Amino acid sequence: MQVAPTDHGSVIGRDGPGHKPRRSALVLCLLIPATAVTWTCGSIGARPYLVPLADARIDSVTAEPDVIIATLQTLAVGEGLTIRVSSPAEGYLETDWYDTIMQAPGGGSGLDPRRAVRLRFFADRLGDESTRLASEAVMRRVVDPSLEERQNEIMAPPGHPGAELLVRILSAMRASLASSSP
Repeated sequence: MQVAPTDHGSVIGRDGPGHKPRRSALVLCLLIPATAVTWTCGSIGARPYLVPLADARIDSVTAEPDVIIATLQTLAVGEGLTIRVSSPAEGYLETDWYDTIMQAPGGGSGLDPRRAVRLRFFADRLGDESTRLASEAVMRRVVDPSLEERQNEIMAPPGHPGAELLVRILSAMRASLASSSP
């Protein structure tokens, strides 16, 4: 009896000897880990890909970013603002538009763009026990729906009710964090 040599390079599968694995299975094996890496890198988190405006207020605060954002959220709601996005874990808070004349939520699309402000807070951990907190009180330069929202935003100038609101919330945050620290 003679034994015929076998082809060890072939794969015996449902399509018979010599069948190669499907390319879609290989792609799927590569795609799933790549997707998992993308998710863990925070690309689908709540914090948008925004850089604070050049004239944003920058402070160093001795507290964790999540504690700072949670405190700011409580204070903003206490001032009558509504929260648009909040992610203490990512160090980000953004309010809805707030009409500084009516002292009520809204006004983001009104005819007088100077009335409405939106507050944003970016809390980023520094190497030591402190956090870099960038804060914005933004308003629209003009009423122009053709512009992207961020392109149309400027910081509320000193003396503007929105700038004063931001200072009031930041002062209250500092007082709250100082009273809660041991």
